[in-house]
Amino acid sequence: MYNIASIDLGSHTARLLIARVGDDGGYFKPLVRNRSYLYLAGDFDPVLKRISKEASARAVRVLKDFSRTIEDWQVKRVVAVATGVVRKAANRNEFLKEIFEESGLRVSVISGEKEARLTGKGALGALGIKEPPFFVFDLGGGSTEFLLSLFPEHEKEGRVVDSVSLGAMMLTNAFLLSDPPAEEEMKALVAHIDQTLDRKCPLFPANGPVIGTGGTVVALCAMHNGISPNAVVPEKINGLVLTLSQVESCLEKMCRLTTVERIERLGLDSGRAQVLVAGAAVVARLLRHLKVSELLVSMSDLLEGALMDFLEGEQHG
Repeated sequence: MYNIASIDLGSHTARLLIARVGDDGGYFKPLVRNRSYLYLAGDFDPVLKRISKEASARAVRVLKDFSRTIEDWQVKRVVAVATGVVRKAANRNEFLKEIFEESGLRVSVISGEKEARLTGKGALGALGIKEPPFFVFDLGGGSTEFLLSLFPEHEKEGRVVDSVSLGAMMLTNAFLLSDPPAEEEMKALVAHIDQTLDRKCPLFPANGPVIGTGGTVVALCAMHNGISPNAVVPEKINGLVLTLSQVESCLEKMCRLTTVERIERLGLDSGRAQVLVAGAAVVARLLRHLKVSELLVSMSDLLEGALMDFLEGEQHG
């Protein structure tokens, strides 16, 4: 038995999972979860496509903390990936080099398609879903990934993996300039989401589950079920159902409140409260686009999928 870790360096948050691998290498048990808000997308220059020095400094501080935790738990192997705006950044190589020099953690940028595949692996594994049809989406700070599968794994026909620029932080910065958001801002946001989904998101003509992962989906689920941010763990979240009407009800409440009021009245944490309106709008419009009335929630996602993928490679290597 030994300890292994995965890190997701995303547009809005950085997350760490440390797990213990069993003797046969075929399963792992989560031991530690850490999360910190980075706000990389908040400082991202959309024209020059550069991560700011301030955002880089925040990322370095967080990854150094993760590195200390990893050392404390005597982790044997770390699988660290970067997604979202890091993928788009013109200065991503310098950014990742600084992180490595300061923290000792080597982070690899993965494509949107690989992110979708690994997220699907983690979510489907946690929910015990072994066969298609299914539709998995992962809504992050800078992008949303889709994994659609209509037929068994070995058949590529009827399988779509894609990534689109619909992220909670990016959309907040681009459209929601007022606090609370103005009605015209919300209309423009919804129109942009609908246009993007119509162009880029496949339909799901099957009687299978739609599975949602990512901070927005988990926060909406916790908000609806009255689970405080400190009590949010996969054991409480995985497999819960979130309906379209519940998402739209949460969205309607949040649209009337300032960020501070969302924290005080709805129990949201400060990092999530400022971007959850845009994120909830994406979830609601996606469900309408897919013509489904509910989704299955999974807090298990890319972190678990990256570990599963690594361990499968070890077994077959």
